[in-house]
Amino acid sequence: MGRYLNVSIIQMPTSPDTVTNLKYIKETVDKLMTGYLKPELIIGVEYGISKSYADTIPGKITDYLSSIAKEYGIYFIPGTMYERNNTLKEGEYYNTCPVFAPTGDIIAAYRKKVPFWPGEPSMPSSDDDYCIIEIPEKNIKIGILVCYDQFFPEIARTLALKGAEMIVCPASDPMEFDYISEVLPRTRALENELYYIWTSDTSNNINGATNCGTSTIIGPEGEVIYRAGNIPTTFTKTLDFDLVTFKREYGRDQHLNALKYFNVKYPYANNLESAPVYKTLGKFTTTPEEYSNKVKNVGIGTIGNKVDKISIRNKYIDMKKTEENLIDFLRK
Repeated sequence: MGRYLNVSIIQMPTSPDTVTNLKYIKETVDKLMTGYLKPELIIGVEYGISKSYADTIPGKITDYLSSIAKEYGIYFIPGTMYERNNTLKEGEYYNTCPVFAPTGDIIAAYRKKVPFWPGEPSMPSSDDDYCIIEIPEKNIKIGILVCYDQFFPEIARTLALKGAEMIVCPASDPMEFDYISEVLPRTRALENELYYIWTSDTSNNINGATNCGTSTIIGPEGEVIYRAGNIPTTFTKTLDFDLVTFKREYGRDQHLNALKYFNVKYPYANNLESAPVYKTLGKFTTTPEEYSNKVKNVGIGTIGNKVDKISIRNKYIDMKKTEENLIDFLRK
């Protein structure tokens, strides 16, 4: 018997309204479970749970998602949500990916390590978590990233060295970045000899971008197993995890084994400040205002660049209404 796992992806249009997202997730899972190829793991997108309302973990939102995992007896990575936490200041939150077991238990809550500043308002994880979940029924280990994390190969490599045979990366990327699914997932899969699943939503979001979809499954040799289009989509694939073992043991190129054999050094791993590149590299921009001021000095975006004192987010999102809708929904 091989180590086969049926994996489904929900490529959805996310909404500022959390209730709309939760309804979409529940209805889509219901439909996926009517098929004869039953998913054992279902994966959503970044902000697929919530992009305007922050809740605690555990909390009312995760209680609801837990009930879906328990109802169908599935492993469930429904996407990310804004997490309130007492380690943060008032108004700050993490971009967190909760993971549920078939029992409904929360088995992980991975906080995005590298938020996409200045374009994303969430905070970086303050811990040293490298998230690995286990599916003991199949003897499979899965690592979790969120969107921008994948641009830092050190994170994916650490997950592989901790035993991950697949990396799941919920994302939310605009059409301008639709080529990402052709490049980074294939690179991360090939260099770490594992399955790599990258997802993205199909929203017309409040920042003026249309998101690209193109959710992708990559195999351990860097091959594209499936790549979705730019519309809301669900798809299910059966993955054979013995192929990961085969690639690492018997592949014509054995990257992880070669890494150990040649003992490749990382001279700046714990001393980034000393790297020569930072002697000439300018200041990192952490807010939209810093970015606007920096690029204005070189003539980028100087025509019609008027910024309303009220943020775009506050124009489109009534936080109180979102909270009231969510409470009413969860009480039903």
